[in-house]
Amino acid sequence: MSDAFGQEEQAPLILVKKIKIEGGGHGGAWKVAYADFVTAMMAFFLLLWLLNATTEEQMNGISQYFAPSSVAQSDQGLGQAMAGLQVAAEGAMRSDSARPSISVAIPSFGEEEAGENDGETRDSIDEENVNSGQASADFEEQQMLDEAMARIKQSVLDSPEMADLQQNLMLENTAEGLRIQILDQQDKPMFEEGTDQLTRRAVRLLALIGSIVATLPNDITITGHTDATPPPGGDPNYTNWELSADRAASSRQWLVDAGLADRQVAIVAGKGDSEPILREDPNDPTNRRISILIVRESQPVSTAIGPAPDAEPGGPRSTRPDGTGGAQESAPARAPDGAAPPPLPE
Repeated sequence: MSDAFGQEEQAPLILVKKIKIEGGGHGGAWKVAYADFVTAMMAFFLLLWLLNATTEEQMNGISQYFAPSSVAQSDQGLGQAMAGLQVAAEGAMRSDSARPSISVAIPSFGEEEAGENDGETRDSIDEENVNSGQASADFEEQQMLDEAMARIKQSVLDSPEMADLQQNLMLENTAEGLRIQILDQQDKPMFEEGTDQLTRRAVRLLALIGSIVATLPNDITITGHTDATPPPGGDPNYTNWELSADRAASSRQWLVDAGLADRQVAIVAGKGDSEPILREDPNDPTNRRISILIVRESQPVSTAIGPAPDAEPGGPRSTRPDGTGGAQESAPARAPDGAAPPPLPE
């Protein structure tokens, strides 16, 4: 179009402004992050379920399986390094000394295997608790026996009247309990020759031992021993078997007089000369002794009367040659000349 002057008329200019709205569209990146989160949570709860369903024994087996094994150092090359390996049924190479692999059975949902595993776990825990309690009781009892041994030793050392009797006293811890042995010496006998009468030094020693043993809850056994010398008098009906039993019974009476409860004495026995301390010299005075055993509570009293660790193997035990019992009670013995027993030590 043109005007009167011949000029062409210009069309009006129209501007259109477009406003772009941010965030209008959503991509799929958030779905990837959410899927990773869900996968991690599923793996976490699966791990918790497996830990709950696996027994302690199986867990120990797994830990041992993944434990690093020692590597043998060798400079003999590959042939030496592969020595000792064998191919398992599955085709894997393993060493003869390697720990065996352990298969862990994972129970399925809806089955009762989890309940069975829980029962096995409870039984295993109960057994461990019992073993732990027994070990703790044994440890406390051993401490008590060690303390009693120390008290006896110290009391003998502190007493002017008994300080010279250290060679007459032997203390030792054994599997059966605390063994206290009162030994004869050449110049310090504990009994009058060929009789069950204790000397005054033996009475003092028994009184001290009895006052300490009386504070313990354990049972005790008392065993008499002699040397190979027959009793004087030549009576064929009164041998070392009868003499050792009478001396054990006499010692029991003095221990009871010192405060020991009579119910604590479980066994009184005589073994004659069947278990000498000095095997090479059965006539040595040291073989004449009284053995007092404080029996451990876990040890059956019936087996505590067995042979001493250093006794002569073989031969009769707690029986007389005629087959009758070697442990015989006799009338309580008193100090020579009818003297009253000395006062008990503090």
